[in-house]
Amino acid sequence: MQIESLEAEYRTSDTRMLRHPLYRYGSEDGRVPAHIHLGKEIYDAMVKHKDVTAMINADTEEKISYGELAQMTADIALSLARMGVRKGEVVSICSAKHFVYLPTIVGIMCAGATFSPLDPTYGSFPLLHRVKIGRPRVMFCSLSAYKTHKATFEEVGSVEHYIIYGDESAEGAVLFKDFLTETVPKLQDFQPVPVNGCEDSALIVYSSGTTGLPKGVPVTHLGFALNSQATLPDSSTGVGIYNSREFYYTYGLLYALSCLRVAATMVYNTVPGQQSMLEAIQKYKLKVLQLAPTNITELIKSTILDDYDVSTVQYIVSSSTYVREEAINAIKQRIPNLEAVLQLYGMSEAGCVCSDLNSPQGCRPGSSGTPSYGFVLKVVDLETREPLGPNQRGEICIKGPSVVKAYLHNVNPDAKDEEGFLKTGDVGYYDEDGYFYIVNRIKELIKFSDISIPPAEFEALLLQHPAVREVGVVGKPHPQHGEVPVAFIALQPGCTATEEELVNHVDSRVTFRMRLAGGVRFTDRIPLNGADKIDRKELRKRVIEEDAN
Repeated sequence: MQIESLEAEYRTSDTRMLRHPLYRYGSEDGRVPAHIHLGKEIYDAMVKHKDVTAMINADTEEKISYGELAQMTADIALSLARMGVRKGEVVSICSAKHFVYLPTIVGIMCAGATFSPLDPTYGSFPLLHRVKIGRPRVMFCSLSAYKTHKATFEEVGSVEHYIIYGDESAEGAVLFKDFLTETVPKLQDFQPVPVNGCEDSALIVYSSGTTGLPKGVPVTHLGFALNSQATLPDSSTGVGIYNSREFYYTYGLLYALSCLRVAATMVYNTVPGQQSMLEAIQKYKLKVLQLAPTNITELIKSTILDDYDVSTVQYIVSSSTYVREEAINAIKQRIPNLEAVLQLYGMSEAGCVCSDLNSPQGCRPGSSGTPSYGFVLKVVDLETREPLGPNQRGEICIKGPSVVKAYLHNVNPDAKDEEGFLKTGDVGYYDEDGYFYIVNRIKELIKFSDISIPPAEFEALLLQHPAVREVGVVGKPHPQHGEVPVAFIALQPGCTATEEELVNHVDSRVTFRMRLAGGVRFTDRIPLNGADKIDRKELRKRVIEEDAN
């Protein structure tokens, strides 16, 4: 029966107990513990696998076991309770990643409190905005973050206690080693503060801010317990996984906690760079790489990759923005034993929405997989808001137990439609088998003569040129067409290419509507935002400023 017939039959039936033929439904096989307590679930996994190596700092070669993390977690939770922290209160960390960071998070949750991360590299305005939303009572900080941002924290006035990581003290704060006033004698005797996992927030993270200022997103214990199962299989205990993201980024945080949940071995660098990462892969024979799409592009274009043994790498896990099929095929050529690039489609408001992990037909290049546990997805027309069938592009809307019920302080109350679906702002489609493909953000689409053009499609074409290292495409105002695409390009070291050559490279491969009518502008680096996505706001600003001169 055709889709049209199924939809007609659906509209003439009592729809309360029928699945909509144009909606895609995730598996309902997700498992959660009876207590539905994220902190307890992770703590119990630490105790169970206490002899497994939990984390390795590849720069210093320091290691820490899950047993040591469990002891630290329990001691932090008890010390927070002794300090007076109670269920539902917010505790933040403003620091780069280190061994104590993750047990601090789990300890916060085990104390019944809610954890909210803060990026120490932010300026005062974006940091102040997030502190005003979360209003933490306790702040864990690196010394540098404390010195840089204390005035900002004090402006909100919610922080009562500052705890400094490291051995160097600061006025008005307590050293972490002095904060640890309590200890649990036997790991199995520790019991976290009970929570209502269906309602209570384990985390407060922040939206990306692509549609205004970032919003506070409460993540329940239940929500995380479900969506974390779509990022790593339970059989990952002891598997070496490279963690490229900072823990204060939502993607890095959720992935790190997923690793703890299954007792995987996380390896990371504190010194950034491709060489440091490749040395870690070779030394620790890593099987899984957790990367951003920009990291994958760098590896494809790398001039040093062949100097390292990366034969143990079987999987790359990627999120943030989608990776096109051409790039997946290219990275497989550079890493011969790579079995798959697992693309996660996720967002702060819902966690892992789609994943290849449980897709019925395995990975599909260019796709983000099928809906994760408990999710219902629909694709709607950008104008009429009517649901669309396979291979039709529209806005992706999502519903499920992992989706935020409301932003903190109920900002943006119109975020959901009349059926309760969250409007993601992402343009995409699904194929006949229910695999989803993400095209672009609605706000990033280039409007050429009322036709919406995804900049990512230009970028994928330009990255196929051997001289191109990085590229970012945005719309440039045009009196006749509304907008025309302009490309900012960073060339590979030692390579040359002219604007005419690169424009012809695109124009010879696309229709008239997708030609690079705005031309090419060369730059040393493409600006990225905190999530390692192309900072299109900055590029659009450059276009306006350069054209004004």
